Amino acid sequence: MARHSRRGLTLALTAVAAIVTAQAADKDVLGWESARWGMNENEIKEAFRSKVLVPLNGEQTNETALNIPGYVFLGCPFDVSFRFAGSHGLVRIELTQVEKFVSHYGNDPTGYETACKLVDRQLEDKLGPPQVRGVEKVWTFASGNVTSGKWQTDQAYVTFAKQLNANEK
Repeated sequence: MARHSRRGLTLALTAVAAIVTAQAADKDVLGWESARWGMNENEIKEAFRSKVLVPLNGEQTNETALNIPGYVFLGCPFDVSFRFAGSHGLVRIELTQVEKFVSHYGNDPTGYETACKLVDRQLEDKLGPPQVRGVEKVWTFASGNVTSGKWQTDQAYVTFAKQLNANEK
C-alpha cells in the first residue's frame, strides 16, 4: 500500500513540476507581437507587411530603426520603433503613446485615452506582477525585459528589450 502511495505522490509531483515548467516557459518574452529577437529589418517588414514601416536613424552607433505610426496595442495607439543592433538584429522595441489620437469610430479620443490609462494593468494581467522601480514597472524574463510607465505628459510607454549576454554588450 505504501508503495502505491509513493508512486502516486511521485506522479503527482512530476505532473506539478511539468505544469510549473510549462507556465514559466509561457512567461518568457521572445519579442513583441510577430517580432522576435534577432530578426533583421526584412523579416520585420515581412512580419508587419500590412503596416506602414518608416525607416529611422538609429540613436546609437551601428543601430538602425523601423517605425510603425499609430499601432493599436492593448487598446492604446502607439508609435512603435523596432531597434536593430548590427549583426545582433532586433534588440529593442519601443512603444510610445500617440497623444490625442482620434478614434477609428469618431472624432472623440476618449476611448483610446481610457485604454492607455489601463495599459499597465493589462500588462500585469498578461505578464504577472512586476517589480516597481520608481514610476516604472519592470518584468524580467530569460529572453527579455518589459518596462512600462508614463511620461510627465501622462503618455504611456512600453519597452521590450532583449536580454544581452556579455558577448553582445
